[in-house]
Amino acid sequence: MNLAEQQQQKLVEKFGLLENQKWLKRCDQLMTTLSLSEFNQCFIIDADFANAYSLANGVLILTKGLMQNIKNDDQLAHIMSHEHAHLVLNHHHQAMQMVNNPPTFFTKSRLKKFYRQLESAADQAATERMLELKRDPLQIHHYLLRIEKNSKEDSSDHQKIKDRIQRNDLPDEVLETFWLSQ
Repeated sequence: MNLAEQQQQKLVEKFGLLENQKWLKRCDQLMTTLSLSEFNQCFIIDADFANAYSLANGVLILTKGLMQNIKNDDQLAHIMSHEHAHLVLNHHHQAMQMVNNPPTFFTKSRLKKFYRQLESAADQAATERMLELKRDPLQIHHYLLRIEKNSKEDSSDHQKIKDRIQRNDLPDEVLETFWLSQ
């Protein structure tokens, strides 16, 4: 079993799978519509916190807490594009190289900075992908505002949510019936 499969198994064992067929179908539809070719499967785990994981084996894992806070397809499309960017930009390989062969005098703060740079690059790639597909890349900020209230911000490798949110000049949030009925 490779590392990605071990990570997948660990998440599924810890939280269990959520068999929401509507959400799974929407995830599969967006994978196709967005041409997220590095993904081969989507799972939703029964975890109340909002997070997403792209594994090096092409598996996308979303949490129940993330899905419950989505209000339109552009929000989920942005998250999925962000996770896909980690695969396309080869971030898993870069991270493994950094861990297995760290530079001399590589401090914990430099490691955090490295991971934050990967996250920033994935954010930028997701925004560019949204624009290419004529989708609204600003809708993600409504989602981030919503989850900011419930976030504990204990992740050292992600830029703080509050620093990722555009708070001014946002268009109104689009509320799609599919997401409001979930």
